[in-house]
Amino acid sequence: MPMSKLRTFKDEDLQEAFSRNGYVVIDLAEPAEMTQLAEDYRTLYPDNQDGCVFSCHDSDFDRQSQAQSLVRQVIEKKASVFLDAYRFVSTSFVVKFPGERGVIPPHTDYTFVDDKHYAAVAIWTPLTETTAAAGRLHVMPGSHLYTPLCGSNLFRKYDGIEISSMTEIELELGQAVCYDLRTIHGSPANTSLAPRVAVNCVMIPNQADLWHVTRENQEILIYAVDNDFYSRLHFDGTITSNLLKNYRVIHSEPYESEPSEDEAHKQNVQPLGIVQRLMKRLGIGGQRK
Repeated sequence: MPMSKLRTFKDEDLQEAFSRNGYVVIDLAEPAEMTQLAEDYRTLYPDNQDGCVFSCHDSDFDRQSQAQSLVRQVIEKKASVFLDAYRFVSTSFVVKFPGERGVIPPHTDYTFVDDKHYAAVAIWTPLTETTAAAGRLHVMPGSHLYTPLCGSNLFRKYDGIEISSMTEIELELGQAVCYDLRTIHGSPANTSLAPRVAVNCVMIPNQADLWHVTRENQEILIYAVDNDFYSRLHFDGTITSNLLKNYRVIHSEPYESEPSEDEAHKQNVQPLGIVQRLMKRLGIGGQRK
């Protein structure tokens, strides 16, 4: 295993910005290619739904696999142009339907690799025009430097961060934002009249082992898995447990929970949550950007 972190982007300027901010915006593809993917989505999923819907959560495994194949054959080839020796892990259509249920609160994605040495990258690109009203992606620059491990049964709360205080990513059709999976991100409700259709694709370095992180009681477990694991993961605790029986634990560490308000009161201390520690380290003190 390397002693220093491998580079992510072939381009020096992109690499520097990505290392500093945890995200960059790139020109990914021709707009017509994105429009065609949007049509492919509508063919697979002709019915309107509610909230923010991810095709990777589709209980119809054959349709889920077909959706993944459609996106992969476009995005994976494009990614090889700018990413430095990265491989595909998983992808999904991400569709935000109009209405308040489409809000995605600030969060980080699962930990896919040993982030001491590697950076897992998400390539998020809209397939339809994405106005502010449609619910653009928002990120918290620099947060990738401090956020902890994330996985099944290990969701981190960032309730202290308002989406409106984060950086709004404005993308034209054909552009994409590439973010470190540790970067805090989220998006507001779609208040337009039409669904916002996008795709998200996860890539990791060729040299990196693929991880799945989970928590069992007071212990964090890290499993070595393969792409098949994530293609079959429906983000349900029971299914995850069954799937993990086929894989081995390569590392474990204690889980340190935040004290509850009652416990903090008994100890006469003020609880300092992940969000507050993060803001303190970033030097933003909870102020809006």
